[in-house]
Amino acid sequence: MNTNPPQPFTPDEEARIVAGIRAAEHGSRGEVRVHVEGTCPGGDALARSRAVYEALGMRSTRDDTGVLLYVAPEDRKVAVFAGSGIYGAAASGFWHEVVEAVADGYRSGDGVGGLVRGLANIGDLLRAHAPGEDSAGNELPDAVTTS
Repeated sequence: MNTNPPQPFTPDEEARIVAGIRAAEHGSRGEVRVHVEGTCPGGDALARSRAVYEALGMRSTRDDTGVLLYVAPEDRKVAVFAGSGIYGAAASGFWHEVVEAVADGYRSGDGVGGLVRGLANIGDLLRAHAPGEDSAGNELPDAVTTS
């Protein structure tokens, strides 16, 4: 997996997304990643997000409290995949709300803003259900990945 975001992310936009990742992780034991690719191989964004979650080694975090926010803008697909340590902690409809925040951003022409709003929602969940400082440290890079 490549850590250089595809266009249309400018360096400033990438920096906003990375800041959103860091903010989401702050005050929790969670690890958050954003993965962007133009099109979704196979067409199933949730299946693809699960495969990317595994490929990025997110399952190996100490408490499996990783969350992957996956976006394929050309296909207009968004999905969230969360590890077993956090998935069940979300209220009914929560993951759909995250997806809608991202999709709304893209629909309004502010994809980066939508990603940052989705990350903020994820951060709120992590702080509520996996609070504290991560004694294992920052287990995964705070970066946008692509493939």
